[in-house]
Amino acid sequence: MVNDDLNEIRARAERLTREPVRRSDLALTFDDSLAATADLHVEGRNFFPRILDDIASASSSVHINQFGFRPGHVGERFAEALLARREKGVEVRLVVDRQGSDPDRSSRELYDRLSAAGVEVRVVRATQVRAPAQAAADGGSTRWNLAQLGHIDHRKVVIVDGRIGWVGGAGVEDHFEDGRFHDLFLRVNGPVVSQLQLVFVASFRWLGGAIAVEELDVLFPEQEAGQSPVPAKVLHNAPGRSRPITTAIAHLLDHARETLDVVNPYVTDRGMIRRIEHAARRGVRVRLFVPANANNWACAAAQQFHHATLLDAGVRILGYPTMLHAKAFVPDGEEVLAGTCNLEAWSLRRFFEIDLLVRSTALAAQFEERFAAPAELVSAPGEALVGRRARLRARAFATISPFL
Repeated sequence: MVNDDLNEIRARAERLTREPVRRSDLALTFDDSLAATADLHVEGRNFFPRILDDIASASSSVHINQFGFRPGHVGERFAEALLARREKGVEVRLVVDRQGSDPDRSSRELYDRLSAAGVEVRVVRATQVRAPAQAAADGGSTRWNLAQLGHIDHRKVVIVDGRIGWVGGAGVEDHFEDGRFHDLFLRVNGPVVSQLQLVFVASFRWLGGAIAVEELDVLFPEQEAGQSPVPAKVLHNAPGRSRPITTAIAHLLDHARETLDVVNPYVTDRGMIRRIEHAARRGVRVRLFVPANANNWACAAAQQFHHATLLDAGVRILGYPTMLHAKAFVPDGEEVLAGTCNLEAWSLRRFFEIDLLVRSTALAAQFEERFAAPAELVSAPGEALVGRRARLRARAFATISPFL
């Protein structure tokens, strides 16, 4: 079964390498696969060293899709690790978002160094009508860019040798390591990593990058599921009507039976908020982890408009003291959905997003031990807004929340 899945993914990858890739080709959906291991890592000071160790072990390829990859202490360590692998002949490819990474202006020197060493960089440019596909350091012709407009690439993925995959909410930026932002990553290996690799290959090719068909055996190696495999699959939101992450979140909220943990920095989508409320009203014990003071004050105001309803339904709202940036959903201690998708309209419907769904009580237990229990200890109870002016302001932002 696993080999059949791999053969199908390789066939899809071969088509992507041989034919022009359209935006519609990025609407990738997957059946259940398997993870040989799945682990949850909390805070940059814990997950960045592990990611860098995996990069240092790469023998054939390092593929990174990152919204925010910027200069700084963390960015420099990643750049050095990538340059070291490139010097050893490892193929290093990087897809970044212009808004998050700014490769042509404030981050130009970093990207000049990467490109000069042979790192292949492609850039998603959601706010430029005409633009090149690559970073300014690589030159290239300017072209019409209508297919990318409005579609920020918010994904954060690292794939090493087609065997190790990381998916989480943190950018390669200092504030995810020094305590200002609180986030998490999932690390998986086993057959499910091939799904992550296919998403990267599709995106890189769409942006004009070249991948030879001869590379596919190395990029998509055969992998053992291990002694204790767990069901896992990649969920990928791309522009268009196919939004597997959005569908999966709604399903988890609607079908939680006893407990439900929701972790998200921007909770403004009315449909998802109603689902959280209804879960609590049917007797599910719901914890909603949010930042006490979000970095996006408009989203925070829109979210706070709904606090009274959620609290009345029995939802425990927990305000984390620093900028909680993680995105995770854990129903009934049975599975974990985590990655990059926020509970607001842009993430749910318009951005590029990627999540991992892992059905594992062991991983859910890791979430409780490493994230939820420590966060609960330091978080303050969420409160309903008081005062007419505050409520009116929050109502206004809730009304326009689909555009925030």
